[in-house]
Amino acid sequence: MILGKKITLRALEDRDVELLRGWRNHPELRALHFSTLPLSQAGQRRWYEQYSDQASTLVFIIENEAGNPIGYTLLKNLDHKNRQAEIGLHLDPAFQGQGYGTDAFQALIRFGFEELNLHRLALQVFDFNERAVRMYEKLGFRTEGRLREAFFTRGKYCDIVLMSLLEGEWRNQ
Repeated sequence: MILGKKITLRALEDRDVELLRGWRNHPELRALHFSTLPLSQAGQRRWYEQYSDQASTLVFIIENEAGNPIGYTLLKNLDHKNRQAEIGLHLDPAFQGQGYGTDAFQALIRFGFEELNLHRLALQVFDFNERAVRMYEKLGFRTEGRLREAFFTRGKYCDIVLMSLLEGEWRNQ
């Protein structure tokens, strides 16, 4: 387990499959995924089996102070040679705006840099997701660039913003 101030990150387990499908199919969250199609039970099962059996991806369930699952976060495309990974977060809308996402990301960043000895964490976020962009900037992520009109969602094309955080930047905050 990885402890934050308000949350605990625990390993993804088989019992979480339907919970994940609910979050990934939630109308508010689905528009923030890079796949906007509804996810079936079989599709979620394949996703779980793929990610739970891959050394290059670590998925953690976020639990609040009461031990209730409220979202998930992940490190994917772990590259130990170059000491880098992509980082992601999906939080139940009922728990957004309460500091849980920031705390979960802080805990995962600390784990990535201190325990996995990573040098660089990167992420992709849609330009219209301004709350997430502000949170990432607050945590020290810097914009590296953008993929212009690279994804179609909510009836229009949007930019994908590329951001990263280096270990030295994180340590010097």
